[in-house]
Amino acid sequence: MIQELFIKNFAIIEEVRCQFEKGMTVLTGETGAGKSIIIDAVGLLAGERASLEMIRYGSEKATIQAVFTIDSGETKRKIEALGIEIENDEIMIQRELYQTGKSTCRINGQMVTVALLKQVGPYLIDIHGQNEHFLLLNEEHHLSLLDAYAGQKLQPLKDDYRQYYDHFCSIQEQLRKLQTAEKEDAQKIDLLKFQVEEIELSNIYIGEEEELVQEKEYFTHFQKIQEHLMSALSMLQTEEYSAVDAISQASQEIGFLQGIGENYQQLYQQLQESYYQLQDAVSHMSHELDHAEYDEERLAYIEERLDVYYQLKRKYGDNAEEILEFQAQAQAQLNQIENKESIIETLIQEKAQIEQKAKQVALELTKQRQEIALELAEKIETQLHELYMEQAIFEIRVLPSEQLLETGMDEVYFYISTNKGEPVKPLQKIVSGGELSRITLAMKTIFVRKHGVGTIVFDEVDTGVSGRVAQAIANKMHYISEFAQVLCITHLPQVASIAGVHIFIEKMEKDERTRTTLTTLEEEKRIEEIGRMLSGEEMTALTKQHAAELIALSEKIRQQNKVQKKQVIAND
Repeated sequence: MIQELFIKNFAIIEEVRCQFEKGMTVLTGETGAGKSIIIDAVGLLAGERASLEMIRYGSEKATIQAVFTIDSGETKRKIEALGIEIENDEIMIQRELYQTGKSTCRINGQMVTVALLKQVGPYLIDIHGQNEHFLLLNEEHHLSLLDAYAGQKLQPLKDDYRQYYDHFCSIQEQLRKLQTAEKEDAQKIDLLKFQVEEIELSNIYIGEEEELVQEKEYFTHFQKIQEHLMSALSMLQTEEYSAVDAISQASQEIGFLQGIGENYQQLYQQLQESYYQLQDAVSHMSHELDHAEYDEERLAYIEERLDVYYQLKRKYGDNAEEILEFQAQAQAQLNQIENKESIIETLIQEKAQIEQKAKQVALELTKQRQEIALELAEKIETQLHELYMEQAIFEIRVLPSEQLLETGMDEVYFYISTNKGEPVKPLQKIVSGGELSRITLAMKTIFVRKHGVGTIVFDEVDTGVSGRVAQAIANKMHYISEFAQVLCITHLPQVASIAGVHIFIEKMEKDERTRTTLTTLEEEKRIEEIGRMLSGEEMTALTKQHAAELIALSEKIRQQNKVQKKQVIAND
């Protein structure tokens, strides 16, 4: 639920800070006072799109910030799965809009993307406005509503179907590519054959290039190597003087001192090691000089082989490993094209098998959806009767399609009859605005416990109703508030009177600027506001009496809803 909301320099709001409580809160005020602005601000915290027009005139930026309390363990797990840490069951979201067009989002002080905010938002806020009416009228949305009601019940089947469907689509795409590339195949075959043969005839192998480079270095610097080896050898060992013999004699002399102390023993060992190492070095140099041979033919061969690598690297990769990998892939493509007919036949058979398995799962999914549709339709119908649509008949039809779809093989349609004796017809062809509000509210009443959303916002969804219908809508909204925090913008006194908290939104002028203020109404002021909603500007003693009676009646309804909530929880 929203615990606290802070808005600064947003539209006509200079700065407001408002505390919210559990249960139901209504926001009332004259048209244009800024009620919907509050909802727009909350919507931004749920990841809705921002615009520069939202920034208060003359301000560099707008700031919206809210602290949410998370009561649901499931909601907490889902949010944490997105990488958001939650401490003390609270989360803070901040959104800033700049005149430069820049927009920043923060969750618990950490910068996040709008995309992530859009993922987190639906777990915290459900804004129920006119847009939801359009979704309800959109037949493409009916299936998702049915599946949302089903919850986890259908998930294993949906997961199984999705695996088959994705596999089916993958095979279909492979077949499409194979069947539409006949003209390209002839040209591609020639190219692939050339590439494979060129690499094959080169006889390259991993490590050869490095060996050739090393050998070329030797021949390139052959003369230099010989000169330095001879010079080094002459310095170490000549007819007149031998450094090796000198170290050997020195070692012998120190050897006589070994018994005197450990330091002489150590010195003797060092001289011995030096002698053997120097002897090995001299032997190695002599061997190099004795076996040195400059081979012009070998050098020419090396340069020729390195040129092969150079040419291949220009075309196929940076080293022998990548070139050979390219050859393998080209060969695989060549095999695929040359054996295309066989591959196509195999894929067609595989496609048929996968399609059959997908259809089996889809049929079971259809069967279960039809059962769930009967249950949901019955509950919606009951809710509509309680909202004074006594003659309403509601049907949810699950009709199998001819082909595999992303969600199964089902097309779902909502049908309704609002008058006795009339046949059911598609929802969008029957309902009025007031009826549509009641249908969406009925569904919200059913879905509230399944969704687990902390805050539900009703943005003037009671438009177009009055009298007992308005009272019934008020009752439903309050019932929903027993399971989730409800924020409601309304012009109906019945709705305003049933809320636990009443916030009055007022537009005023100060310093030649328009400002919006929020005031939580105490009992007397609340009676006056509801009285104004009942009769308009003229306030009489009788009007106040009616307002007080309406509040008293609403209190009885609130108590009844609390009892009903306990019964629902007990039955679960």
